[in-house]
Amino acid sequence: MLDLLCSGDHPYRELAREQLRVASWGGYQLDECDCFLISVPKFPKAARIRHGGGPFSTLDVSRAGEGLGQLDLWVVDGYLHSVDYMTYDDHEMLPDLEDDTLEPLY
Repeated sequence: MLDLLCSGDHPYRELAREQLRVASWGGYQLDECDCFLISVPKFPKAARIRHGGGPFSTLDVSRAGEGLGQLDLWVVDGYLHSVDYMTYDDHEMLPDLEDDTLEPLY
């Protein structure tokens, strides 16, 4: 999933993939959701992702053509920061992604 979130058409996708190679699990942001943090060691300024705000990339999560939600990858201060799962309707928890479809939205 993180590979796909870092492989879109964003001009800084190479820097995102470089950070992903050394990233580690940062824990859950909140107890009641599947949002999680990404921990990345400090990089030189030239290796930081330049991103002006909003999600860096977004994936649509669906099952059998039904939209379940979307995954947003966030960048803060030039570093991969977190992944949020925004649900549609009553799909509150991130489904088992092996059974579902992930498609880049942007």
